Amino acid sequence: DLIDGIQSEVVVANILAGPLKELAEQISAHCQSHARLALSGLLDSQAEEIQANYEQWFEMEPAAFEEEWARLSGIKK
Repeated sequence: DLIDGIQSEVVVANILAGPLKELAEQISAHCQSHARLALSGLLDSQAEEIQANYEQWFEMEPAAFEEEWARLSGIKK
């Protein structure tokens, strides 16, 4: 559960793609303007879909890949 009223400068989430997608709006709501975001725990095949989901709220950087894993990062708009 996310706590109401919390505004973070940095958010790091190392969870599966499903929860990252489901929580995207809540995660965004708890980020200050220009907050840094890092998402991991997703497979390279899931990166494009998750990145597209977060682009509504974040300026996303190119995905980083290692073996079958992906990391997404961005800055809140």
